[in-house]
Amino acid sequence: MTTLLVFCGSFCVFFAYSSFFEWVLHKYLMHMPIWNYPFTAHALTHHGLFRADYSYHIQREEDLEKVTFAWWNAPALLLVQSPLLFIAAYFFGWTTFAGGLLALIADYVLYEYLHWCMHVPQDRWLERTWVFRWLNAHHHVHHLYAFKNLNVVLPLADWVLGTLIPTPAVNPSFEQRKKAA
Repeated sequence: MTTLLVFCGSFCVFFAYSSFFEWVLHKYLMHMPIWNYPFTAHALTHHGLFRADYSYHIQREEDLEKVTFAWWNAPALLLVQSPLLFIAAYFFGWTTFAGGLLALIADYVLYEYLHWCMHVPQDRWLERTWVFRWLNAHHHVHHLYAFKNLNVVLPLADWVLGTLIPTPAVNPSFEQRKKAA
């Protein structure tokens, strides 16, 4: 029972931490020209293709690869964060490491999948949930104001760090978008 509590607690702490990691990465590496690769790939290319108008959703099939990160970003981001996992393991045990690792992986997978669904809508069951509609509206505002609503998965850091622009889940459904087109 204690092991399960430690695992779950570690998962929650690292999942919350992921919100702040994503916020810092997004603001400073992806929206400021500190390092050319992430800035060009995200601020210039991704935001150039996917704006806050009709182009928020994919327009050309050849742009699909511009929705997600490059394949090597997942292992690179885990490697960058691994010292924190090892410090947690040293002080709190390997169960903490496991819970933290699962949280970091879950956050990355959720980021990629949610972001894909936001820009490449296909009326998936997830897209019909109020949580997704709210997160999608949140992200849509980010495409209007690049330094606001920096989180995709969990807008905790946006709220704490003052970059949150609250939005209701107002994005139209897939069927409504098809009728309007």
